Amino acid sequence: MATLSNAEIARTLKEIRTLMEFAGEPFFKFMAYERAAETLENAAPASQLIASGELQGLPGIGKTIAGRIAELLESGTIAYRDELAAKYPTTLIDVLGVQGIGMKTAQSLFKEQGIASLADLERAVDAGALDGVARLGKKSIENIKRGILAFKGRGTRTPLGRALPLALEIVAYLEAGGKARELTVAGSVRRAEVTVGDIDIICTSTEPGDVIARFVKWDRAEAVLAEGVTKASIWLAGGLQIDLRVLPADVFGNLLQHFTGSREHNIQLREFAVRKGLRVSENGILDVATGTNTTCRTETDVYAALGLPFIPPEMRLGVGELEAAIAGTLPVPVSLADLKGDFHMHCTWSDGTDSLEAMIAAAAARGYAYHSISDHSWGRGKSMGLDPAELRSQAARAREIGERHGIVTLCSSEVDIRTDGTLDFDDATLRELDIVVASVHNAMNISRDAMTARLIRACENPYVTIIGHPTGRNVQSFPGYEFDYDAVFAAAARTGTALEIDGQPGRLDLPSALARRAREFGVTFALDSDAHSAAHLANVAYSVGQARRAWITPAEVLNARSLEGVRAFVAAKRSAIAR
Repeated sequence: MATLSNAEIARTLKEIRTLMEFAGEPFFKFMAYERAAETLENAAPASQLIASGELQGLPGIGKTIAGRIAELLESGTIAYRDELAAKYPTTLIDVLGVQGIGMKTAQSLFKEQGIASLADLERAVDAGALDGVARLGKKSIENIKRGILAFKGRGTRTPLGRALPLALEIVAYLEAGGKARELTVAGSVRRAEVTVGDIDIICTSTEPGDVIARFVKWDRAEAVLAEGVTKASIWLAGGLQIDLRVLPADVFGNLLQHFTGSREHNIQLREFAVRKGLRVSENGILDVATGTNTTCRTETDVYAALGLPFIPPEMRLGVGELEAAIAGTLPVPVSLADLKGDFHMHCTWSDGTDSLEAMIAAAAARGYAYHSISDHSWGRGKSMGLDPAELRSQAARAREIGERHGIVTLCSSEVDIRTDGTLDFDDATLRELDIVVASVHNAMNISRDAMTARLIRACENPYVTIIGHPTGRNVQSFPGYEFDYDAVFAAAARTGTALEIDGQPGRLDLPSALARRAREFGVTFALDSDAHSAAHLANVAYSVGQARRAWITPAEVLNARSLEGVRAFVAAKRSAIAR
């Protein structure tokens, strides 16, 4: 059986979707594959869903597509996809990815000029072969040239940890111009997607031309891809595209809602509206019977006009949030303001870059009631980790510094989980700690069954408070080690062990889809920064974003509890397992 991530399966489904449209298949048929792909991107692993019989019946996934996903996992390919690719090269997808090339144009260029790849298109443009082609005037060809430039720079998606700071930087730049109002980041960045294809910025203005003019002159822009009356696009070094849209204030809510929801969420919302005799777009909500168009100042007004409660941006993924909103069961997710502390951070005593006092002072400055310095245990090597004596010395020093800064600093450590599931410190040492964050840092290539047993044994240790970054993934380079997710989630819930959502932008672990699955088992979560400097304490916002995508509420978050609540959680586990 092929080992494929949901993202890899989704890419294959999207490939089929595009080739089907190119082949002239009906809209409803190829859109089913797009919906299935978006569902998988925000679901538990497909192999697990197949094993549990839950794959078929998810949004967009019927019997045929479920069978083809199973076929892909079993054989590494899908016969139907191969049939399509034999007629229409998959390199056509690159051609369609060029701004300025629509489906009809791509079909015409393929049929009449044999253009089947980005290289073919670039050669044709350079040779002037597109001059005189129907629907392609001089301006269109110039747009295609810019589109090729942008496409070549979009080789990989941009991690959220890079995209969000850039988005906030361009917002600040536009605000300084004084002509833009209600500047807001939208799109996949606002939904806290782990990686993004581009950045969407929305604002209102009575002088949109001035806002657009300032936007395209940003000194970070490598090229201007489009510049219109109310919208423009620029391209940054590395291939990241930023799109700006400027509209009157009366449609701000409609615009923001439209450009924030995922495609699947917006499709479902439009279908829901149609059943009520309404049509939803960025320009308003049209009553088909009367012709009345309702514009909305806020997103809350948009959902209210449809008879729905507000759906938070991170939850607009098309994976059941609309049904929950209709039923009145949509939870209110945790927010950054709910957090009272942070359990996972490092200082210069292990691999952090700021001093113990600097980290404690920074945690106090964030208004936390408590926190813990969780430097590594000695299994990481003497250059990085602390032995028991050093840990005791640090704890005494940290408590004294914490008292001086008005914050409770808990005694903690990030302790390595060994291959057999035992910990790097013995029980006598662990018993002295207020919080134990247990993490896997090595031997990540052991078998699925061995890793499952390793993590369950760690959960069953009475002194383990939190399993740190539970899948070990790196957003850009490592999908995470394999284990039986349900078995580990059940063990965490049974033993009273919290699972971390690590806020390091390179980790974001647990992934939101798995966190939502863990939530079904009644797991408690810890939303931590995993900061290695004082500045990195802000990483906790990324953790909160992933938690919101997983529908996690404040009641399910350990560090949203009072200090007394945290101590009670730790004590309950130690006493229960000891019995």
